Amino acid sequence: MIKTSIEKLSEEIGFDIGNSDDVSQSNLINGLSRGLTNSMGQDALNNQICYIADKLTPNSCRIIKELYEFVILKEENS
Repeated sequence: MIKTSIEKLSEEIGFDIGNSDDVSQSNLINGLSRGLTNSMGQDALNNQICYIADKLTPNSCRIIKELYEFVILKEENS
């Protein structure tokens, strides 16, 4: 499979965004989520999320779990 320059630099881009502000960070997650949900049905999305989770580092898993907790708090207070 041929990789685009963005795909080759995805981790570096993520690192740079990680050192940026909350708006850029949320834009990255919002764009990823929009792309995933726009391009596939629920079954394919579940499979893709499984594939993504399988390749996450322990640190990434920790950050996602912490983000999830704040999402729950936000929904409870809405």
